[in-house]
Amino acid sequence: MYSADGIGLAAPQVAAGKQLIVVDIDPEESANPPMILINPQIRRHSSDLALGQEGCLSIPGVYLDVRRPELIEVAYKDEQGRPQAIVATDLLSRVIQHEMDHLTGVMFVDRVENGLLLNQALTKHGFSKGAVKPIAAA
Repeated sequence: MYSADGIGLAAPQVAAGKQLIVVDIDPEESANPPMILINPQIRRHSSDLALGQEGCLSIPGVYLDVRRPELIEVAYKDEQGRPQAIVATDLLSRVIQHEMDHLTGVMFVDRVENGLLLNQALTKHGFSKGAVKPIAAA
C-alpha cells in the first residue's frame, strides 16, 4: 500500500479471505497509525452524496469520479477484537467505503456513472471494460 502511494487496502486485494481493511489517509504523519477495521459494517449513511475522484491499487493509473454518501457511521472490531464505531466524513468516509466495496467484490469502476470516460480510461491503461459490472450508486 505505502510503496504504491495508496491510502487504503482491503484483505481480498492481497488474496486474504478476511473481512478486514486498512486505512491511512495521512501516511506522511507517523504519529497517526493506520486504522484497522475488522468486519466493518456501515450502520448509517447520509442522504447527501458527494462526487469525488478515486483510484485503486488494483487498477493502476485509472482515476475517475464516483458518487458516494458524504457521511457514514461504521461499526467494526479493532486489532484486539474490541467493538468500535466511528463517524467518518470527507476523504475518510470515501476511503472506508471504497475499501469496504472490495470485501464484497465491488470495484470503484463498477460505480462510475460516466460510461464514456470509464471506457476511455480503462482502454488507455490496458484494462477491459467487459470486466466492469455497473451497479447503482451507494
